[in-house]
Amino acid sequence: MGLGNGHGEGVQSADAAWQTQICAYLNWVGFLVGADVKLPLIRSNFLGVVGDTTFRSRIFPYQTGSIVAVSGARVSSLLNRRASATTVAQIDSEIDLVLFPRQQSQIEAVESAQPDLVICWIGNNDALGAVTSFNELNASQLTPVADFERYFRDLVDRLGALVTQHGTRVVFANIPDVTRIGFLIDRDYAEDYLGFSVDLPDGHLTTIVGLLLMQYDGNDNLMSEPNYVLDDSEVIQVRSRVAAFNDIIERQTQRIGMPVVDIYSMFDDLIRNPPVIMGLEVTAQFMGGFFSLDGVHPSNTGHALLANEFVGDINQAFGTNFQPIPPQILEAIVLTDPHVDKDRDGKVIGRLGVGLLETLAFVLGISGDLNDAVPDYGTARRGSGSGLPAVSPFSRFELVRLFMQIYGSLH
Repeated sequence: MGLGNGHGEGVQSADAAWQTQICAYLNWVGFLVGADVKLPLIRSNFLGVVGDTTFRSRIFPYQTGSIVAVSGARVSSLLNRRASATTVAQIDSEIDLVLFPRQQSQIEAVESAQPDLVICWIGNNDALGAVTSFNELNASQLTPVADFERYFRDLVDRLGALVTQHGTRVVFANIPDVTRIGFLIDRDYAEDYLGFSVDLPDGHLTTIVGLLLMQYDGNDNLMSEPNYVLDDSEVIQVRSRVAAFNDIIERQTQRIGMPVVDIYSMFDDLIRNPPVIMGLEVTAQFMGGFFSLDGVHPSNTGHALLANEFVGDINQAFGTNFQPIPPQILEAIVLTDPHVDKDRDGKVIGRLGVGLLETLAFVLGISGDLNDAVPDYGTARRGSGSGLPAVSPFSRFELVRLFMQIYGSLH
């Protein structure tokens, strides 16, 4: 079983649907270790947004899923947030959508099932809110360290009981440096994408929402507003909190002798030494290949790389010999990934029809590049030629505003 947040649920481009869920790292890990993974498959459409059930529903609602990870979950959510819908008609939240027909929390679902293997990757959202709050970038959204430790200790205690009583094996994971995800950009990226100078000092960051707003305005005036800039002191504060969270994860999991997948180091290595697959460099930048179009949740390629990391640590911790995703399959994943910019023109194929963000990205000209069906190993400049299509200023503003609203719901 898998529990956690949007990464585990299979969110891509601010939506979770069957097209994204089947590509999630938890589904890959289950396949690679020979587990019978049952996904709580969701149908969505052009207007779907994760966290909203208006345009999204379960395909097989009465099948209990073995993946109970829910987008937006923090550590406390695994313990305290419970699904409550008793009928399909009552499903009106993301946790109901994922856990139905259960009326349980994530940890209660795992305790009831007593599985052989549990993967628990949680804690990202205890830090992510500080970087996805694009118009309130002040690091105030970080979970207090004492609260994180209390909830994580309780979570480990309950999973530890499964280890002791039922022989369950539990695999945890730590938190990457969330200030380096694709959603955040520095001055170099902004200037390369926009084609004009941006007053963003070294060490300061803004978001891709800010990037789109500056593109709409045609200037960098937005960078004079502190709430749209994560300054260097705030970056340090977020990184320090992530380090504190990871220290807690390491100390608490040692009490029950279960492994921690070092996603922090994996992500750091990805940034320092981007893997090259089929001649394509996979980076953590926006549209660099590792992330989907929300710059927060992994692409198909990102999920595959994560799955291999988990399987490698499972083998090391438990003496198993499960094989990772073979290189030729990984190459196929990259070549068919709708979020890998294969011809390096600042535009991807996208996954039109799977969520509102994908729809807006197509209209804004960020996706819909059919040339990406065949890789072009040229040296096109990142972001060159990209830009908003020739629509009216009012339409542009409305599209960007909708884009912003979606990002406001990510954490």
